Formats: sequence, C-alpha cells, structure tokens
Amino acid sequence: MSPILPGRPSSAESSLARLVSIARAAGLLSIARALSVFVVLLLGLAGARKAPASQIPTGFTDSLLVVSLDNPVALAFLPDGRLMWAELKTARIRLMAGRQLAGPIAVIDSVQGAGQEQGLLGIAIDPRWPTSPYVYLFYDALGNFIRISRLTASGDLSSPASTNLVLDPASRRDLIRDIPDVHDNHNGGTLRFGTDGMLYAGLAEDATSCTAQDTVSLRGVMLRMNIAGLPAGPGAPNKALLVPPDNPFAGHSNVNARLVWALGLRNPFRWSIDPATGSIFIGDVGFNTYEEVDIADAPGLDFGWPFYEGPLLYSPCGTPVPPNLRAPIYYYDRTGFMQGGAASVIGGPVYHAVSCPSCNFPGEYAGDYFLSDFYEGFLRRLKRSGGTWALAPAVPGQPSATDWGQGFREVADYAVGPDGALWYARLSVNFQPLSGQIHRIFYSPPLAVPLRSEDAVRFGAPYPSPTRGSVRLSYVLPQAARVELGIFDLGGRRVAVVERNRRVEPGRYSVDWSGKDDEGHEAPPGVYLARLGVDRLDLVRRFAVVR
Repeated sequence: MSPILPGRPSSAESSLARLVSIARAAGLLSIARALSVFVVLLLGLAGARKAPASQIPTGFTDSLLVVSLDNPVALAFLPDGRLMWAELKTARIRLMAGRQLAGPIAVIDSVQGAGQEQGLLGIAIDPRWPTSPYVYLFYDALGNFIRISRLTASGDLSSPASTNLVLDPASRRDLIRDIPDVHDNHNGGTLRFGTDGMLYAGLAEDATSCTAQDTVSLRGVMLRMNIAGLPAGPGAPNKALLVPPDNPFAGHSNVNARLVWALGLRNPFRWSIDPATGSIFIGDVGFNTYEEVDIADAPGLDFGWPFYEGPLLYSPCGTPVPPNLRAPIYYYDRTGFMQGGAASVIGGPVYHAVSCPSCNFPGEYAGDYFLSDFYEGFLRRLKRSGGTWALAPAVPGQPSATDWGQGFREVADYAVGPDGALWYARLSVNFQPLSGQIHRIFYSPPLAVPLRSEDAVRFGAPYPSPTRGSVRLSYVLPQAARVELGIFDLGGRRVAVVERNRRVEPGRYSVDWSGKDDEGHEAPPGVYLARLGVDRLDLVRRFAVVR
C-alpha cells in the first residue's frame, strides 16, 4: 500500500480525508485512523494507470532511469556523482553508480511507518566526504519521536562507478531523538548541508499549530547544527555539541532554542539551499487556502504560521500578532483540493550551472527556483527581479503560462545533479505499490538560428573522457538525415547501439550512452570509438572508459 504525501489524499476521496482532519482536530484519533485506512484502500483501488508523460519546454528531455521502486522519497548525490535515495516505508537506502543499481546498502532500524506520512523522510551526505564518510537521516522512529541520526559508510568511498558501499547500522549516532511525533502527519523531513558546512533540518509543527511560535518545542522550526565536533562512531545525543555560536538564539537557556535558525513554519516537507547564496528556499505546506514558498536568508526569521497562511490572517493563537513576520516570496491557491487540485507544495532546487558547459540549462535559468505540487503535478519556475520573485516568463513549448512543466504528480524530491540535469524521485504512480521512479531532465538545445545547407555535420567530443559511467555524445545536423550512432571497440566490434537508423530533423542533439553493452553488461575499461553515421557520412570520436 503506497503512502500519501505530504498531507492530502487526491480526487474523489478528498472529502473523506477532510473527515480525517476533523476527527484529528477533535481528538478522535481512533476514528481518524479508521477513516485514513478507508481512504488509502480507496486510493489503492483506483485505476492502475501509467504515469502521464511529462510536458516540458522545447529542447528539454525527461529521461526515465529507474522503475518499479518502493517509494523513493529523498535524493542525495555523493561528491563523486553517485546517487543515494531513501525509501519511505521500507526504510532502505539505495545506491546508483552510473546506471548500475545496487541492492539496499542499509536498512534503518526502529523506523515508524504506520502513518500515511511517516517513515524514512530525509537523507544528506557529509560535505567532507570521503574523509568523513557519514550519511545523515531524518525519520519517524518508534515511540512517537522523530530522530536525526548519522551512519558511517565503508567500502569504495571515492569510486564513482562502484556500488560497493555499505552503511553500518551499528555505527548509528543520534544527533536528536526527542522531536515530538504525536500525530502521524506534519513531520517535515528534509536534511541539507548549507554552504557554511552546517546541517539544516526542517521540523513540522506535528499538527499542533501554535507551537510553531515556540523556539523550545522542536516544532515548526528550521534547525542549524554544527556536526564538526561530533565524535566518530556510535553514541547518544549531545545537543550542546551541535550549537553553532552564531545561531540567533545561541544565548537561550534551553538547548533546543539554541539550535533554531528560523520559526513559524507549518510543514516544511521539502526545501533546498541555494549553493550560490546559502539562502534556504522553503516549500511550506498549507492548510485550507494557500501553499507557500519562503526564503530564510537571515537568521532568526519568523514566517508567521499560524498567524498567517500565505498572505491571509489565519489564527492569532490567543496572543497578539508578532511584528516583523516574514512574508512568503510566492504562494498559490489550494482551495480546489476538494476537487483534486493543488494541495502540497514540493520545494525544489535553485538552478546553477555545473562545470560541463554542454550539460547546462540555458544561461537564463541561472539562479531560478523550481517548485511543484505533489497532487496537481505542475512544475513551476520562479525568477528574481530586484527584490521580488515571480513566475519566470514562459519559454517555447511550456505547457501553460504558469507551468514550466506538467505531469509531475507524486514527485517527492528534486536535485540538480553533477551533470547539470534536474533529477527527481517520483514516490509512486497513482499511489500503486512498487511504482516509484527516478528521472532526470536534461537540456539538448535546438538550433538558435537555422543552419545553412552548406554547413557541415559536426560531432562533438564525448564528455566526460575518461568516463567511469555514462558519456554524453553531441552532434549538429545542418539538414534532415538518417542517423545511426554506435559504440565500438578498437577492433571494430560493435559494443552498443545508441541511435538506430532514425530520421532526424536539423538541429543540435545530445544523447547519453550508459556505459553498458547491448546485453546490459558494463563495458570493460579501455578506449572506445563513438561512430556517428549521417546518411553516407561517418564521423568517429575516441573516448576512454575507466573503472
């Protein structure tokens, strides 16, 4: 049975979900749980349709990499380019090197996954890796508390093509293990390292809204923790070791408050850190009226929940509204959720170019912010102009004036990869079991101006070379032609077909070879030839594979 994240069932069952919320609010937890089970059963009986193909602008490709996964919910890249992800309900950590998928490299113990929104929610890699081979996890634990823990990795710590990596459960050191988890919703769940080397954690208010204004309750706040002083190996929490001296409440008498960086949040389920500025872009899930995006670009900010929901005054909690509340940079209407509309913002990344020029999105995307909605499935792009943020101007092929992309329903996390692509984890397809997916969106630019017929076919150098996994092959056609693209060894034997005798219109194209032969086996180390056939013309480029 697939979960529902991060707070609302979809379509015709949403009225039942409303009853669940009412029962919870009234303290009728047994009735709420019974209704929740009924809602999930109904959702599970919904038609097992295929995921709709995403619609994205011209020049971009959405590539499906892995299918049939068990609720992949959070992504993290190792510095060497390997990808880890967490599975929500099985509490497993998976690893992918190139296109090679490993079995679970860890199963986290004592994870509470009984509630729809509970489980293993967040993962972050120590920025000092491989010197400090630590992986940090955020999860609902048995006993009605949320834990933030650290595990130690062993194996091939800096081998990009290797799946020989293990996280030792016996190495677990808990950073915090008393975050309240009384209710099975509103858990938060994201962990990220900032540009300052600090570990940030977004905590939801555990469905007790007014506590989001309390800096000591560990509810509705963003934590900032210094992990540099933690001892190696397993151990129990010592919060005092985690307090950075420049945190905004570092002089508070309570150690919980000394860890707080921002407050006034409802459910910051997914958020990201701008690698250029260090600012935190927070997708904060709404209640009845608005979903919002906040920016924590200074210490000690109060984002106003529950005094405000988006721009709307909501609940004063029996106290005066505090001054200097920080308004969201963007919000959108979620009042249509009873009819299957928007209901749960998923905060994506701020896009910045990587060191591979041919891999990047166009320059106009630099510093733009992406967000989506878990239930409605739109993907939107925000651009800053002066001191304000707004929807970026529409680009060719964009499916609507507001949506940069559509078809991103049930996506739980995004990340900009070391290849310049926008990667994402789809938790499930129509909430069906074992239907999770990993995708990447990359840019293959169309021609900016028409090529003249006398211009030559061009075949770019394979990138990267040497490669430990996949390699990108780029070419330009001045006119329509039939194209074949293959990989050969130095003896002339074909290793793999990348493109097979297809008609291609004039333009610029980029395709990836996975590093595997036509039978799915990893190609051995050596020098290879990429051969591009365009009608009767053959162009050849050399590149090296290392393991």
